[in-house]
Formats: sequence, structure tokens, C-alpha cells
Amino acid sequence: MRTFLKATQDATIYQRYSGSNSGLDEILEIGKVARSTDVRNMMASSSARTLITFDIPSNGQYPSSSVYYLNLRIANAEKINRYQRIEVYPISRSWIEGSGYFYQDVRNAEDGASWTFSKKDVSWNTVGGDIISTISASYEVSKYPIEDIKINVTNIIAPVVSGSNDFQWNGLLLKFPTVDELDTENVGNLKLFSSNTHTIFEPTLEVVYNNQTFITGSLKPIPQNKFSVVAKNLKEGYTLGEVDKVYLVVRDAYPDRRFDAVQRFRTTYYLPSSSYYRIRDQQSGVVIYDFDQYSAIDCDRTGSYIMLDTSGLQVDRYYEMDIKIQNNNLVLYPEFNYTFRVDRNGI
Repeated sequence: MRTFLKATQDATIYQRYSGSNSGLDEILEIGKVARSTDVRNMMASSSARTLITFDIPSNGQYPSSSVYYLNLRIANAEKINRYQRIEVYPISRSWIEGSGYFYQDVRNAEDGASWTFSKKDVSWNTVGGDIISTISASYEVSKYPIEDIKINVTNIIAPVVSGSNDFQWNGLLLKFPTVDELDTENVGNLKLFSSNTHTIFEPTLEVVYNNQTFITGSLKPIPQNKFSVVAKNLKEGYTLGEVDKVYLVVRDAYPDRRFDAVQRFRTTYYLPSSSYYRIRDQQSGVVIYDFDQYSAIDCDRTGSYIMLDTSGLQVDRYYEMDIKIQNNNLVLYPEFNYTFRVDRNGI
């Protein structure tokens, strides 16, 4: 099972523009920010860091074994070194997103977080943001073309959820390692979509856990010959946040010929436990729920089913669902192209 939490605040702080706030920008940045007139030695003082926070789940809301991922979609990447590392630290001081811009006409530029201030008239103890350096997560840019960023931050988030942490939750700070920030030869820059984006690519905190239910009762396993999978009760439209139990009818594709059509499809099968579903945004093709252990298809005594949770989806969008079956060393992708819409108030 998986769900997605949206950012409640995010902003970029800039070393070269130490008093500027960027709380309403549609873009977040990590790395170096330079102008065409800058000389190389300026790169040691041109760092950009991202601040981001989420409302943390309450203790017990999700299983204690849950894994937490920070998802960031890349808008642009320039001059990124191979194996560039991004560090993630908890922020130790409260901060305010603010209502300033960096790339547009600056307004209310001093009402939120910047390189110097955590909020209006309140300075960071250490310029560039106060962090807890004893706990961290990291991500390495190792694939080219560069992929969207997915960072496992469980070691930071899980103690906050359980209450076992010894620090107050103020969100996360993302930066290049200090040695890279001081390196005049490192001029890499990552631009990421912020929570203020007008696209579907806003940052999320993904919560995943394995809670597959698998009770087959008197059902039979899928046959070796042809079979079909049909969504019995998948609706055309859902209200955002709605959770639905979508049953799958698994039956022979070519049943024995009989006069009674009901008898022809009398045998009910179940999909193996290594069966998964995937959800993609229809227009962009972006995968929201991928084939993995957290999207495993469940089963009870009446048949296989999918627990569809729409809370992590976007409103006014159409989504495609398909399935993958691993059975006896075979990987199958049966014809299962269903589309549904998510709306704020349903359809």
C-alpha cells in the first residue's frame, strides 16, 4: 500500500542573495546558481539549498514498518557531475516559506526564509540554515539521462512519527556536500518543481508499506492456458481521497462450450500473490503507482481485488490502470487497460 503527502512549505535559499526569499517560486534549486558574468572563483559562494516540510503522520496511522521516500521531479539539470551526491538533513529551527520570488519581480522578499533568516527578523544560528548533522539521508545522481529524485528518508521520518526522536520536526534541508559547495570547479545545478508548480509534478513524501491480504479459500489458481482479467466494479470517476475495493473477475478466456452461459464461467480463479497493479497519468504517462510489493493485488474468499487509494492522485486527471502477473517463472501482462478519473467532488 502507498500514499502520498504533499508539501506544506518549500523554498530555496541562495548564498549569493542572502536576504532574498523565494517562497512562492514554482522552482526549487540545489547546487550552484551563477550568472554569465561570474568568474570561476565565485562558485565557492554561490550555493543554493532547498527547504521543504510536510505534515507528519500521527503515530499508528501507518504500520511501524513503513518506508518513507522524498519524491522530487526534475525541471532542469545543468552541468551535474556524475555521481553527484545530495545530502538531506533535518532542520533544527522553525522557518516560514514566505511570499517572495527569485526569478520574477521580487515582492515581500523579506517575510520568509533566506540564506540569512529563517523568518522575518529572525536569523539562522548558522547562515545557510540550521540543521541536525547527526542524522541524514543522501541520494547519488548515478544514471544518465538524469532521473527524477527519490530519496529514502525513513531514518529521519520514522523516529518523528513514532515520537522516539530527540528533535523537533521542522522539515528537511537538501544541499550538495560542503566540499562540493566550496569547489570552484563544481557548477552543477538542479531545478525541481515546487509545491507552487502549475504542473502535476509537485514534491511528495511517499509512505509505503506491505499489507497484502491473501486468503484463497476454495478458489482455484489461474490456469496455464488462456485466461482473462476484468475489473468488476471499477468506477469511471472517484472523489479525491476515496478508497475503493476493486474486485477482479479472473476466468477462462475460452471456456468449454455449454448451453448455459453461467455454467461456462462457473470456475472462479485467483491471481498469484506475486501480482501487481500500476497506475499512470494518462496524459503525461507518469507512473504514480508502479509494479512492486507495495502495489500487490490482494485476495479474499470471493476473489482477487485491488485496494485503490486515490489520496495520492491529482484532481481533474484521467488515470490508466494495468496489471502484471508473475507465475511459475513467467511474467504476464494481461489485457487490462482501464481508465478512471479523479475529481474533487466526484463525477
